[in-house]
Amino acid sequence: MDLLLIDDDEVDRTAIIRALRQSKLTFNVVEANCAFDGLSLALERHFDGILLDYLLPDANGLEVLIKLNAMTQDQTVVVMLSRYEDEKLAQRCIELGAQDFLLKDEVNSRILTRAIRYAKQRSSMALALRNSHQKLKELAEHDSLTKLVNRYGFELCLNRAIARVKRSNDFLAVILLDLDDFKAINDTLGHQVGDVLLVQVASRLNDLLRDGDIIARLGGDEFVVLVTDNDHQYFPMVVANRLLKAFEETFCLGDNDVFIGASIGVAFYNEAASNSEELMKCADIAMYRAKKMGRNQIQFYSEALDKEVRYRNHIESSLRMALKRNEFKVFYQVQVNAKTHQLVGMEALIRWQHPTDGIIAPDQFLPIAVEIGLMAEIGNWVLEQACAQAQRWLTQLLPTGLTFTIAVNLSASQIDNGRLFDNIVHALQTTGLPPCALELEITENCLIEDPHEHAKELDKIAQLGVRFALDDFGTGFSSLEHIKLFPISVLKIDKSFIACYDNDEKDTRLLAALFNFAHGFNVISVAEGVETMQQAEFCTSRHCTVLQGYLFSPPLDASIFEAKYILPLLTPTLVRM
Repeated sequence: MDLLLIDDDEVDRTAIIRALRQSKLTFNVVEANCAFDGLSLALERHFDGILLDYLLPDANGLEVLIKLNAMTQDQTVVVMLSRYEDEKLAQRCIELGAQDFLLKDEVNSRILTRAIRYAKQRSSMALALRNSHQKLKELAEHDSLTKLVNRYGFELCLNRAIARVKRSNDFLAVILLDLDDFKAINDTLGHQVGDVLLVQVASRLNDLLRDGDIIARLGGDEFVVLVTDNDHQYFPMVVANRLLKAFEETFCLGDNDVFIGASIGVAFYNEAASNSEELMKCADIAMYRAKKMGRNQIQFYSEALDKEVRYRNHIESSLRMALKRNEFKVFYQVQVNAKTHQLVGMEALIRWQHPTDGIIAPDQFLPIAVEIGLMAEIGNWVLEQACAQAQRWLTQLLPTGLTFTIAVNLSASQIDNGRLFDNIVHALQTTGLPPCALELEITENCLIEDPHEHAKELDKIAQLGVRFALDDFGTGFSSLEHIKLFPISVLKIDKSFIACYDNDEKDTRLLAALFNFAHGFNVISVAEGVETMQQAEFCTSRHCTVLQGYLFSPPLDASIFEAKYILPLLTPTLVRM
């Protein structure tokens, strides 16, 4: 065993060496008579143990002990030697890394050998404990799949970085990245393939970063990058663009080459937030905006964006209680015969009477209802309310012999849940509305998945006498196929065509072609968004069947609609007309 003896007293050194030679163990002793020489020797070579005198001419033992711990990379056993008995000093030496504290007057072969041997054992145990702790720390702070820093580890890094930036006034940004449609990879190719993709994404992103940047996997398919720079304020933007470009090439997953995009949100320290938790929230807000804006893009946090997201969260939380609190209302927009302008139907349109925000238009809350899974429930509520109201009006008009149809929009959620037929039958039976009075509006987007299964379901409903209208006709990609496959009786020409029909000759001819198509196909055509008499006259001259729009009326509350359109039909004069 190689030992270094650091002691300025030659007599003490001789006594210690003599005691060591009497031991059954073999010791090779190198001597140093001052702290400087001892530290130099410890730096030059490895020693199994160091016997260190507390009082040295150029330093005390505590100072040397601290320097030894800082200098030696490997674990070296240190036994402190002192002429004086001092419990506090002994405790302090142990706290600073010494394995034992011996009095010189008590040193003999047996005590010294045992102390060195036990110190060696304690040192080995301490080293094993430190290694175990380091491994646990690695496990606690790193992701087992990608080997990147995990959420906990990233939070530690971010807090340390913010502390540095506060002192140095450097630039710091958080770049949050979420894969687009990663669930589809897991669903179609399996979770093991999904894990392979995550590892490849992690590797590709990590290769793009500088040495000082930190990338972490927060969980699932969400990654985050911490960027700091001392003089390049816009470097985070450069990094974000570089990360997005990493997804332009395919990922090779065994037999499958997969394209996948990413939505990225960027938040700058001090501009967005001044602490780690708020900074991450801001990056998340920006990333959510990137998802909402079409995915596979970058969005930077701003106060306006924060305000929009907070309002969205407010709408979402209120929306969950709106049905229970009876806050929804159904408005009705009149549909008139294109030639006579007489009532032939109405479309049921939902409105939200928010207790504090007032009337909220459907385009502000229905997309959120779809995201949180409330659309089917809301759609069925509208269906039953509209059927009940239409039946009340038909009962009022019964003496006149006049009839109409009520149009109700169906959502994709209602069509896809497998209960559409039962829900329609239930609404008709509970309200007493004749099936021929009900028109269900569907959009092409609702029919893209499983079109043949949907066609069977719609055919069953059509056999009841209910008719179907294809909404927003002309804006989709497969209208002709859908008209052939589904039981469509009505084509609703999208209002965008009506609004710009007279911009140039091409727009005019396109709108005319849409009406001619409906006329030739022998289906009812409805012009949506009619706002001027010129538009109404053009549509009528091109064989349009029904007109709907603000020229005739905006959507109205049921009581106002009744007063304007139903009650006048009950007067003798209007009945004779």
